Amino acid sequence: MTRGGFAGNILEVDLGEGAAQARPLDPEWCEKYIGGFGICVKLASDAIRPGTDPLAPDAPFVLGAGPLVGTSLPASSRVYAVAKLPESGAVGWCGAGGMHLGCMMKNAGFDHVIVRGRAKRPVYLSIENGEARIRDASALWGLGVEKTAEALWDSQGRPAGVISIGPAGENLVAYAMAYVDRFSSLGRGGFGAVMGAKNLKAVVIRGSLGVRVAEREQYRKLHNGLTDRIRNYKYLKEWQDLGLLKSLPLISREDYFKVKKRRVACVSCPIGDKDVVRVPDGAHAGLTACSSSMANLCLPLVYGFSDFRDAIACITELDSLGMDMFEFFGIMQFARALADHGILRLEPGEPAVDLASHESLRVWARRIALRQGTGDLLAGGFSAMLDRFGEKASDHAPYLAKNMLTYVGPRGPLPWGLVGTMELGQALDPRGPHVGASGSPTYFQKRPLSVFPKHLARMGVPPEAMARILPGTDIPGGEPRGLSVGRMLKYSQVWFAILSSLGLCARAQINRFYDSALAAELYQAVTGIPAWSETLSFKSQRVWTLLRMANAREGFTRVQDACPEKWFQEPAFKDYLTGRPVTRADLDRYTDEYYDEQGWDKKTGLPTPERLQELGL
Repeated sequence: MTRGGFAGNILEVDLGEGAAQARPLDPEWCEKYIGGFGICVKLASDAIRPGTDPLAPDAPFVLGAGPLVGTSLPASSRVYAVAKLPESGAVGWCGAGGMHLGCMMKNAGFDHVIVRGRAKRPVYLSIENGEARIRDASALWGLGVEKTAEALWDSQGRPAGVISIGPAGENLVAYAMAYVDRFSSLGRGGFGAVMGAKNLKAVVIRGSLGVRVAEREQYRKLHNGLTDRIRNYKYLKEWQDLGLLKSLPLISREDYFKVKKRRVACVSCPIGDKDVVRVPDGAHAGLTACSSSMANLCLPLVYGFSDFRDAIACITELDSLGMDMFEFFGIMQFARALADHGILRLEPGEPAVDLASHESLRVWARRIALRQGTGDLLAGGFSAMLDRFGEKASDHAPYLAKNMLTYVGPRGPLPWGLVGTMELGQALDPRGPHVGASGSPTYFQKRPLSVFPKHLARMGVPPEAMARILPGTDIPGGEPRGLSVGRMLKYSQVWFAILSSLGLCARAQINRFYDSALAAELYQAVTGIPAWSETLSFKSQRVWTLLRMANAREGFTRVQDACPEKWFQEPAFKDYLTGRPVTRADLDRYTDEYYDEQGWDKKTGLPTPERLQELGL
């Protein structure tokens, strides 16, 4: 009998052969890798042949949703994709708010989808109640993300979950993204290009088969207690009204309420952190934009835009083209510096690069997406530009890790100068920079060490590890007297892997209501698989180490984890506790401690044979 919470099937698609076939999900994997993100990593590790070009026809990608997705648990909608990503060359993960997609996938009868091959012409994959069809997408090719989604909803009906790419993905821009239900981005690192290389314009999923819960009475008890806590949270309405602008106030509340049309939630989310806005006046009057956050729509203000209306228009165009906004602005900043120093020569008729000009960036976004003129070079990302211009260009590059913009840092678009788990993770995560910090206590805030033990305990950090992260806590009544960011990073990743494998949202405003013990209870209630905080932690460590091994086969070692040299230039990153500039020796020590906590070799960064045996790998 299929476990509760699992649909029990994997869909395998070969676009080159034009074939799709279902096979049973191995029930042992449900216990060994939790589900969702964890099983995505397992499937990708098995399917990706070492050395495969990320954009080759035989390079697969895996899409999946965890066992809590499709239930009524708050914010249980996350979907994940794992593939070899073109920007970093790593086997990396991409996560998105599932909107309808994850729920529809589970209700259509599938936990995971594996896609291989390259279609001879543009296609989209249609999945409904155990059936899959590969359909012609010639009429959709060239359309933007939102128009593609709308066309599929019109033809396939609602509700349906849709993943779609824009022209940037079609033309294999290295930092192209896919989008879920036109709101949520899926694919920092170039996942949109992975789809485009397969001539896969979209995936649309509908289902009505239902999701079974194993222990219904326990599920109801846990569900009711959780929803009551959320309902009574004193800041709930403020989160619902403002979303991420509550913690990232890039524009005034007055200006936000001028453009706010409504908030939109992923299935089962009590916060509703997505935004639909409408520009009421000015040159863009009447423009309606959909985004995973108003904070995203305001990013151009960081780069010099003076009018938030222009900022909304700019990000809306990038979303339509299917392009990573952070990478785009980083690339344009780099291009401007190279042009100013005579290293990059623009072609006749191309506008000057002006990061404060909506018109300049509008033209450049389209030239990149269509690979026109100099846009063809810029579409290759930082690595293509550095390869073209060599050492003379590197001094002008922004902070990079694994060929991607480290967008959190002293000079990043999200300026923050203290080294916490997210900052260190930008270099140590195989996929490169991301925001999957999962509620680490160092996340965009300087907190006293006295609050750390409670926070880490919620994440399931065991007492013996707590004493290594916070020396002094092993003494009865002892106060923390130090902080190991490297050791704490491991447990931030563990907590992220638990949430992601279950299918729970990792955004701070919702994951604050979950803790490791509750996560285990919910997992057991839904699936019927016995679970404790310690067992979920152990399994998520297995998942993260398996991901590390998949990248070891691609040649990733400690060398690729080295923190960028520019992190030590002024303005430099600073130590979280002391505020003094960090040195290379400091970050080497953080990295040593991270590897040690993981059970990985400190010289190579690779899991030791003893650790692999312990994890059953």
